Amino acid sequence: MGFQPCMRLVYRATEPPLDGLPVDFTSADENIATCLEDTRLKGQTFDLVFVDPHHTYECSARDIREAFRMVAPGGAVVVHDCLPPDRAAANPAFFHGEWCGVTYKAYIDFVLGNPDLDYFTVDADYGCGVILKPMGTGAKIKNWLRARRARGLKGEWRAIGNDFDAAFDKLVSDKTRLLRLVDFRLLRRKLG
Repeated sequence: MGFQPCMRLVYRATEPPLDGLPVDFTSADENIATCLEDTRLKGQTFDLVFVDPHHTYECSARDIREAFRMVAPGGAVVVHDCLPPDRAAANPAFFHGEWCGVTYKAYIDFVLGNPDLDYFTVDADYGCGVILKPMGTGAKIKNWLRARRARGLKGEWRAIGNDFDAAFDKLVSDKTRLLRLVDFRLLRRKLG
């Protein structure tokens, strides 16, 4: 049993994905505006949106923002590569190999900048950030109160600005609080 509808958008697509699964929307470059305007996506909401962006800050921030717009209240956005293993993998410029880029920065900027949502990050597969879209005013207020307690952390993060080296240093020194990190093994035990 899968989620319905299930749609896939791929950009920077020069050939079909190696997994052989169907692709509903494609763009040869990083511009996804036409895909988002397609009548099949216009106004469409999903319970779950998985985001594995091209790991520049601009693509990651846009993809997270657009995915959150598409997720229904009570749904979730899952963002891949939110916990790069080392500084080399967190390089903001693309290179072939183990590259997570600065998706983690776009993810943290988004979740700390939206106090009415809840989030956590699973410590698995380079970090899978989970952004939960609140359902109802009560959930928004609860999330806002939780975020209010983290004001100091938000201020420290914002003070970094666009300094990717400083952002990575802060991530390394405070990843548990910034990412609200959850151990995959513990999560698996709770779920099943």
